[in-house]
Amino acid sequence: MDHASPPWQLTLARIEGALPFLRAEVADGLARASLRRLWRVHVRDYAFENLGPEHNPGLGATELTRSWYATERQDFLSWISRRGPPPLARAAQLTLAAKDARESFSGTFEAADRALERLDDLLPAREPQAVLTEWLRQLRDDEVDFLEGGSEEVLIEGRVVQRFAARGSAWAASLAVAMRPQLFALGAAPLALAGLAPRSVFRAQPESPLPALLASAIGAAAGDVATDLAAVAAMVARGEERLADLYASSQAPAMWQLIGALGPLTRAELARALGVTRRTASQAAQALDKAGLAALRPGDHALVPKRPRMAS
Repeated sequence: MDHASPPWQLTLARIEGALPFLRAEVADGLARASLRRLWRVHVRDYAFENLGPEHNPGLGATELTRSWYATERQDFLSWISRRGPPPLARAAQLTLAAKDARESFSGTFEAADRALERLDDLLPAREPQAVLTEWLRQLRDDEVDFLEGGSEEVLIEGRVVQRFAARGSAWAASLAVAMRPQLFALGAAPLALAGLAPRSVFRAQPESPLPALLASAIGAAAGDVATDLAAVAAMVARGEERLADLYASSQAPAMWQLIGALGPLTRAELARALGVTRRTASQAAQALDKAGLAALRPGDHALVPKRPRMAS
């Protein structure tokens, strides 16, 4: 019998081994990149269409710092700032400051609170996948609003048509479990495993057994964290190389690390996030432009990282 560890365990073991050696800049960047990815998954799974056609998220809504869904983003960040592990909570608070938004308390996130309470009752865990399977079973059996409906027949102007039922609260389960890296023996690590409870596990008749669906979701989430970690480490190293000649008091390195991990931000937003004047933020933006690291984007005037040039 093959007792080899599943691929996701190997990926997470490598990440766990790297965590004690992360420099502060890389750890902070990983938390911010994780927050950015969490928002993308949240927009993918959130029941926007339940709120009406005007809430169709569209393509641009998935970028955390530029999304036009300000209210949903504020609620999302506020909830994480209260419920997330310290590194992720700090990243959420920093983003709220950048967007000049105050902490909000939305009843919409009660489903995420319930999912988190049920998960906490099952921790600590020796077998993460077994715990997740039991947690999902409880949500499927006891929390009806988490289930994904199939198609349904409705009568419109005298004609019977089929439409998909309203989405369930899979988004809340996925967000809740991302707040507990200790489920995988990662403690309060500066990361989040996004998408661990996809909509597919809440269908009345899942296409595959829950353990198989979970293994796939964990594997994808672990791979995403590994990708983000490598990208953040490269981003920090690139900034240090290009900005080595600046004065120690320059805000350019901190601004580079913000936009490189969290996403594009305007100079005003960067000034609020770093607690500096707009003039200081503008000077740092000019330094990043001169170093070939970032440029102001036409339209929204956000400072956007430039792609590194490929060696010829």
